[in-house]
Amino acid sequence: MKWVSAVKSNLLIMARPAVKFLRPPPPSHLKPVSRRWGWERGTAVARVFIDQFIESHRADITGAVLEIKSPRYIDSFGNDVTIADILDIDESNKKAHVVTDLATADIVESERYDCFILTETLQFVYDLKNAIKHAHRILKPGGVLLVTVPNTGPADAELSHTDYWRFTALGCKRLFGDVFGAKQVQVEPYGNFVACMAGLSGIAAEEIQPEELEKFDEKYTQGVCVRAQKCSEESGD
Repeated sequence: MKWVSAVKSNLLIMARPAVKFLRPPPPSHLKPVSRRWGWERGTAVARVFIDQFIESHRADITGAVLEIKSPRYIDSFGNDVTIADILDIDESNKKAHVVTDLATADIVESERYDCFILTETLQFVYDLKNAIKHAHRILKPGGVLLVTVPNTGPADAELSHTDYWRFTALGCKRLFGDVFGAKQVQVEPYGNFVACMAGLSGIAAEEIQPEELEKFDEKYTQGVCVRAQKCSEESGD
């Protein structure tokens, strides 16, 4: 009957959106384009935000400065640097002046540094509280700790055996505030949906329009930046 055929046709038309919605996305959408944060394609998206943060605090990178793994930011943004030391837990790092675990860094002299650049490292340190206490201890009064940590992102394949943590802005306020004092800590989360998806998919920053990364969306935080300053002796704190 014609009316039966018409009803069937209408039912199929009505069902199409649901069927389309239930279909899985194309296979290419289910795989990252890079498993190395997009480094082989260009610049990792998170690094754009990290570079901007460190550059915005370049005035802090002066005097005696300690950095993790390499002098990347000392060389790029340091001014009037008198000591440029590198810390690494890996003794095979020929650039390292100090080889130690930051959580047990008793070998580092107290109040030695004016600035400590600690980027993308604390997620690999299980004993966070002791690591932050040591970071505070080795700074001179008035010294500055510049930290970046991830919130959303893939695990590091090479360091998966020690990849312990991801961080929120609220967690960073508490962690660093407990050691430096709440008033001494500035927390700057970064990212949005595009940044998070690019980081997870391995899409490079060069493959994204710059304006797509400009607006921060706290629901999709990719990482957190922290500036913590040790109280000066003159402050009486």
